[in-house]
Amino acid sequence: MKKPQDHKKKSVPEKQDDFIKMLTKLHEEKDMDAISDLIWKAITVYGLKVDELAALNYYMMKRSLEAPVNATFIKERMNLDVTQLGVDGILQVQRALVNVYVEQLAKEQ
Repeated sequence: MKKPQDHKKKSVPEKQDDFIKMLTKLHEEKDMDAISDLIWKAITVYGLKVDELAALNYYMMKRSLEAPVNATFIKERMNLDVTQLGVDGILQVQRALVNVYVEQLAKEQ
């Protein structure tokens, strides 16, 4: 007769370690589909409404653009001070970046 398996639940630090390992793997592979699936799962777990998701998307882009390395890059390449942009300006930069990304993706395929 088999012994029952130990079904001990993982501790919070163990779960965090697993999560960090998964994020590291995503980073190494840079699989945009896998990254978007992970983010989508987080959004659905939190039950964000469309307006909340729009605000989160704006906030994440603003935060990313204002990160020193990105702000410097944009200032040098586009002579644009991202810290002075409002909502419309942030969204215009995001639109331009998405267009560049999609064009590069199309060239690669």
